[in-house]
Amino acid sequence: MSAFKPLLPPFNVPRETASAPGTVHPRRVQPSISVVFRDSLTLSTWLLLGGLLQGLAVLFLGTYALLPTILLLLYRTTDHLLMATNITRNRYMDGVIQTKFSAQAPASDGSFSTEIASESIVVFHLGARSNHPLGVFAPGMAELNRRGEEMYREMYDNPVNYGLLGTSSWVKQDDPAGNETMMIFYLRDYDALHRFAHDKLHVETMKWWSDIVKDHPHIAIYHETYIVPKGRWENIYVNAKLTGIGDTWFPVGGKGDGDVSRFVRPIVDAKHPSLRSAARRLAMMQLEEREKGTDSLYDKSYIS
Repeated sequence: MSAFKPLLPPFNVPRETASAPGTVHPRRVQPSISVVFRDSLTLSTWLLLGGLLQGLAVLFLGTYALLPTILLLLYRTTDHLLMATNITRNRYMDGVIQTKFSAQAPASDGSFSTEIASESIVVFHLGARSNHPLGVFAPGMAELNRRGEEMYREMYDNPVNYGLLGTSSWVKQDDPAGNETMMIFYLRDYDALHRFAHDKLHVETMKWWSDIVKDHPHIAIYHETYIVPKGRWENIYVNAKLTGIGDTWFPVGGKGDGDVSRFVRPIVDAKHPSLRSAARRLAMMQLEEREKGTDSLYDKSYIS
């Protein structure tokens, strides 16, 4: 049986681009500040603030103050209607891989075999929440964010040492305001994560936390660790942007040794027979009979 077909080329990172000793990660995820700011207040609060500012503008500038709002709304409506009717390019499709694909671990030389979920991985959730009327603007939150950014930067500057494959950031949607955020880390092994947890930067942050937690009871922090054995993880994506473990990079050897670090995306074509169903992707063939007649439904939705 033929090997999995990679859908994206390898990526070479010059070592001198690293801002710290080690090998810089090909892509450092930078959470959007505008999204964090937007989600810190409820929709009704934003509408009230917008109404107040518009009212003040009309009070001082007259009805001409409505022109910028009208023109901007007209522009955005026209822009999106043109995209929706396929007259102009749909920018929301940028980065979408228009096929059925799966994330699989490459071999040490960057190639792919037919072995499914060929490496064990660690999934680490790190979250924080503000239980305060000011949300993310509450006392202590700015410093917590700054220290969190330092730790993320340290991991991205030394991905091989700390086993980092990639991250995804999320905002909890259970409340009217998004005052709880979480970062999901995908790592190669727990030893590397443990190494980071006991390195200088994280230890200093925990000392800072222990000093301020009594006076800042509104700040919550938490983590969850899941060690997933080899062959016990699976995934499938159809017409999707890279996300989750699909948005990771695996460091590999071979051609990139020396002054350049070589990383490979785990994305492979899921039309391969071994990746056709969840039962096959988990090597649980005893369950395949239950999937009979449904495993082909995905096939109708991707572009051949």
